Amino acid sequence: MTPFLSLILTAFTANLIFTKALGISTITASAKSKTDFVGIGLMVTLLTTVGCGITYSINRLFPALDTAYRPAAYILVLAVLYILLLVLLQAVGRPTFLRFRKYVHLCTFNCAVLGTLLLSAAQSTSLAASLQFGAVSGLGFVVGAWALKAVYPKLTCDRVPASVRGYPAILLYIGILSMALYAANMK
Repeated sequence: MTPFLSLILTAFTANLIFTKALGISTITASAKSKTDFVGIGLMVTLLTTVGCGITYSINRLFPALDTAYRPAAYILVLAVLYILLLVLLQAVGRPTFLRFRKYVHLCTFNCAVLGTLLLSAAQSTSLAASLQFGAVSGLGFVVGAWALKAVYPKLTCDRVPASVRGYPAILLYIGILSMALYAANMK
């Protein structure tokens, strides 16, 4: 198996959407978007990767930081990244800023990004491992969003009963796909 294929399979089977149900609201918004799908995925990947690197550094600088205060510290890290990302988008140009501004809010303050930071702090033993975990989690989010985007029109069409159409159908789809991935990993 090639390293690229191995990375893609890891991102698909170990992603936070299908294993921990994190980021479902963001993934639903990204599935609805026809043009900004790639931008949302890149933003989440950037935030998880950079955020994991920064939180690893915080854990090394403040090893006595109580686990009760870590989520607050990580939220502060995300707030700083949020501001930096908005400034960067504004510097690129006003049309780009106006196009992606609504997704910066959605991507930065969602449970997939914060969950990645918290899980990375618990699992990573080095900066490289933390950055890799952040990148794979972000790519896993992209793969999960792509899997949902592929079936989104079918989950929201008129042939689906009205009581299940839309968000309930999306949750059912994610649940069934999660069980299938777990079964594939059990072999």
